[in-house]
Amino acid sequence: MRKTEIFAIRPRRNDGEGMIGYLMRVAAAHGVPHLPEMLIQIGVPWFKFAQGRGVDVVAATAAFEPSDLSFDTGQVGIGGVSLRGETLRARQWSVHAGRRACPDCLREDAAAAADSRLPRQWHRTWWDVRATTVCPGHRVKLIDRCRRCGERLDFRSTAVGECPKGHALADQVGASVGDAMGDAYILGRLGAGPRIVDVSLDAGSLANAIDALGTVGAAAIAGKHTGIERHELLHAGFDVFSRWPAAFDALLDRIVAVSGTGLGRWGAARSYGRLHERVQGLESGPIANLLKRHIRQHALEHGLAISRSVFGVTDTPTDVCSVSHVAARLAMGFERARRELKRRGHLPVRTRRGTPIRIPSAAIEEIRNEGRNLLGVGSLSEFLGIGRTQTRRLVAAGVFGREAPVRRDKVQTFLGRLSKGAPTKFAVAGAAPLPAACRIARCNIDVAVVAMVGGNLTVCGVGAGHGLQRLFVRVSDLRLQGKSSRDAMTVEDAAKSLDVKWRTMRGLVRLGLVRARRRGISAAAVDAFRRDYVSGARLAQALGVRPRTLMKTLSDAGTTPAAAPPRCRQVFYRRADLVRTRGLDRRLRAAAEES
Repeated sequence: MRKTEIFAIRPRRNDGEGMIGYLMRVAAAHGVPHLPEMLIQIGVPWFKFAQGRGVDVVAATAAFEPSDLSFDTGQVGIGGVSLRGETLRARQWSVHAGRRACPDCLREDAAAAADSRLPRQWHRTWWDVRATTVCPGHRVKLIDRCRRCGERLDFRSTAVGECPKGHALADQVGASVGDAMGDAYILGRLGAGPRIVDVSLDAGSLANAIDALGTVGAAAIAGKHTGIERHELLHAGFDVFSRWPAAFDALLDRIVAVSGTGLGRWGAARSYGRLHERVQGLESGPIANLLKRHIRQHALEHGLAISRSVFGVTDTPTDVCSVSHVAARLAMGFERARRELKRRGHLPVRTRRGTPIRIPSAAIEEIRNEGRNLLGVGSLSEFLGIGRTQTRRLVAAGVFGREAPVRRDKVQTFLGRLSKGAPTKFAVAGAAPLPAACRIARCNIDVAVVAMVGGNLTVCGVGAGHGLQRLFVRVSDLRLQGKSSRDAMTVEDAAKSLDVKWRTMRGLVRLGLVRARRRGISAAAVDAFRRDYVSGARLAQALGVRPRTLMKTLSDAGTTPAAAPPRCRQVFYRRADLVRTRGLDRRLRAAAEES
């Protein structure tokens, strides 16, 4: 089967069936036993296929809209994994860890299509969400191994309803579970079941909601029994969020009582233990901010953190601290903390390093929130996918501003402007990612980016990767920019500029008439030669005589050429020598000056 051909047998795709599951059924319908063989036939490598790429190819060969298949396919990107309108973290979704299935779902598929010859058992895309372990519809655990032979399920075999050794999964029985409301909530957001509304969890992304369920569930179920399973953890977390805030307040009271901390002097980290540590590690967002704000309020009401910070904020009655204290709380240097406070008008004219001053906690939180959106040289280097030296060149060139740190959204907008209008599908000879092209063409990356902004360098395509690695440019175009920026021409370029052969230019350089530096020949050196010397051929042409006649006339007058064979392949005279030579025709002198 060729890439451009349409599948001869195209089973109907189910709602919630992703690219991998659908191609497994198509391969089985065509008698292809292994999925890698099918991928070879359609020309998509496995590592790209496992990241959700190749949707257009599969949709074209199946003759349906790519958007429908793309919606049900987990696609790995810079911000995580996109699946059915939700965003997951890379660790929360994977097809590399193996295949999972619900035996009851496969049994229902087989019963519904008993009279069909096509493979009707299909792989649900949400089975690849590693955060869930239960099928809420049947209240059974997903299996990842065959119960009969113990073989691990994978995506190599195209038989969805069988293990790699051919045992039917629908004949097996999954372990029954009790309530699994956490799994039901996650799958409900993915459209795999009824949507369960929770105001607190719905405010954030699904990735953040899963992390929050695990964090709160671990605190709620801690110490009750050993061998806690994943669905029990998520259920305990959802139970707390469903009865917010009363259940969370009761949980905090219980944790503080168990910790045995006293009034005021212990701090939130000691009082709330593992919950404090895990909430601190949550990604900033509506859910994490809600948890932090509630723990902070609980600590203040119970006097657990007097003059101590709770998640970077110190709620004290006096609201007084020093600049050094602020710098320590914000994890930044003293001078930078001083500049930030001064910019907001919170710093008196004369303040020593340890002098207490009145600084509102809201101002410190504001500085902290702004810092999360700022990129220093190190983080900006990682964001752009280039080295730190190259990053400093870009900052010094004023691309993002005159100094780091720079705003993350500003950098994203700038990258979007560079790639605007560039095709995502392209085949350009001699093209390479911008950082690699700069190394090949010996061009500084700041010169290349400034040329792109000025319209002197064109982005010929946008590929995979992140930052500047996604932008593809022609190496030949970039080489011209590099030469121009270095003010250094090769012997060939200088020869073209003077309209002579490159062997002639090499002879001029050896004679010292054209000065060459280590990096090449400068434009000033070429201009100086053009100003001080004239070729015999050009001078003869201006006078309308033969070159040999001109050379004899000048030789009789005592004027020798500055360059001539065999040391140079062409004859050149110094203009000043021609003008000073006595006995020359006035017309010849004028031609020497003007030619």
